[in-house]
Amino acid sequence: MIITVLVPGQVFLTEYAGPLIIYLLFYFRVPFIYGHKYDFITSQHSVVHLACICHSFHYIKRLLETLFVHRFSHGTMPLRNIFKNCMYYWGFAAWMAYYINHPLYTPPVFGEDQVKLAVAIFLFCQLGNFSIHIALRNLRPAGSKTRKIPFPTRNPFTWLFLLVSCPNYTYEVGSWIGFAIMTQCLPVALFSLVGFIQMTIWAKGKHRSYLKEFKDYPPLRSPIVPFIL
Repeated sequence: MIITVLVPGQVFLTEYAGPLIIYLLFYFRVPFIYGHKYDFITSQHSVVHLACICHSFHYIKRLLETLFVHRFSHGTMPLRNIFKNCMYYWGFAAWMAYYINHPLYTPPVFGEDQVKLAVAIFLFCQLGNFSIHIALRNLRPAGSKTRKIPFPTRNPFTWLFLLVSCPNYTYEVGSWIGFAIMTQCLPVALFSLVGFIQMTIWAKGKHRSYLKEFKDYPPLRSPIVPFIL
C-alpha cells in the first residue's frame, strides 16, 4: 500500500519552510551549535548578514509563490517524496549554514567587489525566476487544462523564453551560483551543482514534452542553457 499526501502544495511548504528556519538557527548561533562562548553572538562580517538576508528572501519567495502563484493538480504524491525532498533541502541548508555562520568563517577573497557582483547576480536571477513563474501562471487560466507554448511577454526577464524552454530553472541555477560566489562556500557550490543536474533532467523532460505536443515549437530553444544544454 502506498501512503500518499493529498495536497502537493503542502509538501512544498514543508520543504521550503525547513531551510528558512534551519538557516536562521545557525545565523543566530543558538546554543549547542558552535560552543557556549558563541551563543547568540552575531558575526562581525557583513557578508554573513547579507547571505542570511538573501537565503531568507529566496525561501520566503518560494513559500509565497507556493501559496499565491503556483497552481497544483489534484493528484496525490507518495509520502516518501516529502522525506526525500526534505532531506535534500534541509540537509543542504544545515550544511551551508553551518559553514557560512561559523565563527571562523573567512569572507570572500576579493572582498566587497566580489560580494556586490554576487548580490547583483542573485537579485537579477531571483527577479527573473519570479517573472517566469508569473508568465507561466498567466499562460493558463485557473481551471483550464489547455496547454500552450510559453512565449516572451513585455517583461524583459521573460525574453529568455526565446532561447530556453525552462528559463525558471535557468534563473534558479543562476541565483545559487550568485550565492556561491557571494559566500565562497563549498557546500553552496555543491548544492548549486546538484540542483543544476536535477533541474537539467526536469528541463530536458519538459523540452521533450513540448516538442512532442507542439509541432510548431520554436526550434532554437534549448532545455535550460542557451545553445548548449
